[in-house]
Amino acid sequence: MITVHGLLGAPSDALRTDAARAVLVVGGRRHLEALGVETARSVELGRLTPALDALAALPPDADAVVVASGDPLFYGVVRRIRRAGLAVRVVPAVGSLQAAFAAVAVPWDDALLVSAHGNDPSPALKACRHHPKVGVLTDPITGFPEIVAATAGLGRVYVLAERLGEAEERVRVLDETEAASILDVAQPHVVLVLAHHPDDLDVLGVQDPIAGGIRPWQKDPA
Repeated sequence: MITVHGLLGAPSDALRTDAARAVLVVGGRRHLEALGVETARSVELGRLTPALDALAALPPDADAVVVASGDPLFYGVVRRIRRAGLAVRVVPAVGSLQAAFAAVAVPWDDALLVSAHGNDPSPALKACRHHPKVGVLTDPITGFPEIVAATAGLGRVYVLAERLGEAEERVRVLDETEAASILDVAQPHVVLVLAHHPDDLDVLGVQDPIAGGIRPWQKDPA
C-alpha cells in the first residue's frame, strides 16, 4: 500500500511509524532528513517520474510512503500518482495557504487560491491583479518579488508566509512600499495578496455559498 502523508512542520507520530516500516519512502530532501530515512530505501523528489517508476516496481503487498508538503490533494502529488494507475491512501495535513490565512486570522472561503508552482504564472498573477483576496503557491522562479512587481500600483497588502510550520517560520504583513524593498525571502513561501489590511474589517468579506467569490458563468476580466 502506498500512503501519501501531508506534512507541514514536524512529522507526526503516524508518519514516523509508517516511514520506519516502509520499504520505500519518497519525499523532498528536507522531509527525508527530518524522518531520518536511509538513502537505500528512499527516493528524493525532484522530477516525479523516477519516484513513480520506483513505486510502480514495488510488489503489491509492499508498504511505501510518499511525503508531500501540506495537503497532497491540493496541487499535490496524488493526481500524478493515481494517473500512473497506482492506488493510494491519503493522510492530509493543513495546507500552507490555509496556515497563512490562519496566521493573520483572515477567512479564506471567499479567496481565490492559485498556483504559480511549476505552472505558467500568468493566470495566478492575473488573479492577484483582479481579485481582492488571493492565496498564491509560489516556487523559486515565481515568488514574492514577481508577485509584488505584477501588482505594483494597485495598493495591495501582502502577507509573506515563509517556512510555515517550521522553527524558522516567519509571517510578515507588508504594504506595497515595504514589499518592494524586501530582499530576504526564504524558501518555501506562500503569499496572500489582499485589497485590505488583515486588521481592516473589510478584509473579512461576505460569506457566500460558493467559495472563491466567483461564478463560472461570469466573464473573465480583461
